[in-house]
Amino acid sequence: MPIERIAVDPTKHRAEWLALRQRDITASDVPAVCGEGMFGSPAKVWAEKRGLIPPVELNDAMKRGMWGEAAVFSAIEWEYPDWEVRRAKVYFRDAEARLGATPDGAVIIPGRDGVGIIQTKVIAKPVFQMHWLADPEDDYSQVIAPLGYQLQTLTESMLSDADYAMIAALVVDTFKWSLHIVPVDRNPGAEQVIRNRVAAFCRDFLDTGVQPAIDPERDEDLVKRLFPKDVGTTIDLSGDNEAPMLVDELAIARALKKEGEGREKIAKTALAGKLGENAYGKLADGRKISFKTQERGGYVVEPTSFRVMRVSKG
Repeated sequence: MPIERIAVDPTKHRAEWLALRQRDITASDVPAVCGEGMFGSPAKVWAEKRGLIPPVELNDAMKRGMWGEAAVFSAIEWEYPDWEVRRAKVYFRDAEARLGATPDGAVIIPGRDGVGIIQTKVIAKPVFQMHWLADPEDDYSQVIAPLGYQLQTLTESMLSDADYAMIAALVVDTFKWSLHIVPVDRNPGAEQVIRNRVAAFCRDFLDTGVQPAIDPERDEDLVKRLFPKDVGTTIDLSGDNEAPMLVDELAIARALKKEGEGREKIAKTALAGKLGENAYGKLADGRKISFKTQERGGYVVEPTSFRVMRVSKG
């Protein structure tokens, strides 16, 4: 079945674009379906596609990405003036595979055959150092895009049948922004894996209505949204071997938290006694303690004044 090309501008026709995405596993869903999701999980994708939770509303992080996309293209035009770059406003859909994608842009590079696609990312510098650099301690080490972003870009290049693809990462620091172009080569083997994983996900979960397993590290918000209230019934977990271990782990974590809070209170009280009415204290190892008064204005509650203790390196 040929790939559909549907003209749509996500920034101007968001509702239409979201409706197109609702029926497919999109390129941004693929990392989660493949177990490499940084902001999602198989269960979250399942809940969204089944209509159990609505699409995430346009929040500050999403606005940052949308606004930043224009800055990425501006940076590309500045750093690579000979490239012919345009922002893509096309949704590619393989209806049979139930796959869809909206690449951020297209590019023609002099001396290189064909047309490439661009996936843009706006990354805070600490995140870039931690997750994009081969050596987080070396700013000049090799830049390797996280696997989830690679899978997303591979899906986009596959559906658009691009000759090549790249991730353009704009790294944002307080006083400096830098652009990094990370090639993502077409990989027939990886593309087939993506198709197989998506087909299995649709067959085993979407079509059957069976929920994928909850990912405890990623699905805290999902669980709250899926089950906001109890219905007063009891479930028999006597056959679940994992449940007793989780209950023990919860009890241990709560005990450690309580102990930590108690030790924190004792240490803060002792230090407050040593500081007295002073706002700062200097330690022999160069660290500083601050214990300054803060004011909280009263709108609904009465205004309050309290002191906050912090420790710094000096």
